[in-house]
Amino acid sequence: MPRLNSGDISLHYQVQGEGDPLVLIHGLGANMAFWYMGIARVLAARFKVITYDLRGHGRSSMPPNGYNLPGMAGDLNRLLNHLHIDKAHVVGHSFGARVAMHFSLRAPDRVASLVVADTQASCLQSQVRLRDWPHWKTWKKQLNTMGFHALPPEDELITFEMLKYFNELSADFSHGALNQDKPAGHRPSLKKRDMGRKGSARWDRLMAATTAQRDFSDDSQITDYRVQAMSTPTLAMFGELSHCLASCETLERYVDNCEVTILPEVGHFHPAVKPRLFTQKLIRFLDRHAIGIEDTPVRKLPHRPPERRVVAKGPASYPMGDRFGNPVIFDRRTHAETSERRNSANGQLVHFPFRDRYGIHVCFDRRRAARPAEITDNRPRQETARSHTGVRLRNARRRLGR
Repeated sequence: MPRLNSGDISLHYQVQGEGDPLVLIHGLGANMAFWYMGIARVLAARFKVITYDLRGHGRSSMPPNGYNLPGMAGDLNRLLNHLHIDKAHVVGHSFGARVAMHFSLRAPDRVASLVVADTQASCLQSQVRLRDWPHWKTWKKQLNTMGFHALPPEDELITFEMLKYFNELSADFSHGALNQDKPAGHRPSLKKRDMGRKGSARWDRLMAATTAQRDFSDDSQITDYRVQAMSTPTLAMFGELSHCLASCETLERYVDNCEVTILPEVGHFHPAVKPRLFTQKLIRFLDRHAIGIEDTPVRKLPHRPPERRVVAKGPASYPMGDRFGNPVIFDRRTHAETSERRNSANGQLVHFPFRDRYGIHVCFDRRRAARPAEITDNRPRQETARSHTGVRLRNARRRLGR
């Protein structure tokens, strides 16, 4: 797979698909495999999907420092420059969502839309203790039933290491409901995505040999004031059983252009547990914010005054010319009635109703309208029209009883 060598970092990345650029950022202890199978492959059918390993994760290099949010956002910026991408949709999960938020605050012109998938920031939510987690009692009981009794103290703060430990205990912990109906081999497990024992050695080396442990806990660059000033279209997608729901509520309150989606019966790792549902919600949001739609200038139509509509208060008849120049009489008061109009020449009922530009029915002689050239009177046309007008006025007054 390709690599980006820039400065002190060698980033391992992958690009697949065609369409609007879409960047997927994984969380701590994971790698780009977090997005494989049910997510990246499905999205690649409609988008240009860019996945990469954060520094110190997966196959990316492990420099001694630069693991804070500015350093991580700088890596993403260099990757987009390397791929010649000016603007992209950015999706992040857990710590990756923090990176995505900081990048959106740092370079809002490069982010078409932002998707925050189950993250926690100090400006959005204070740290949660295990006993304050609403679903902890249910999970604790089920873990004890499964034979796991060496559990952390309930007054301990929930951290990534704790979630990672629970995931190693049970493949279904991230499910939220510890489904016992499925065999163990068919339960979604994050171990298969290099987040369990396979990545423990690399994780321990990352914590011991770099400044990552200190940098990961520093989110001071994301402040409530900066979040409230965000204008990027944002989707907050959280699991129903997540301990980060307070961050979701605060994000919805702070950001005006923020949509919220709560996925049922899943916890913090809902993208890996229910990838199909996650992908469906994501595609619907991205389709509404396709790159280029908001940049397309709106064609303004010339101003047109509203059409004039005349409402008559009493009986009245007025001469009017049809499209052939022949005089036409219509009665505004009784324009809906069309059964009493007769040709002045032979008395034959040849009326035909139509609407003028004011929406009012007009009656005219179909014979004359169809054959306007058959007027054989030797008098000038204007005088002939005047005589016809007099006849029609007389007939109209006679019909009205005048």
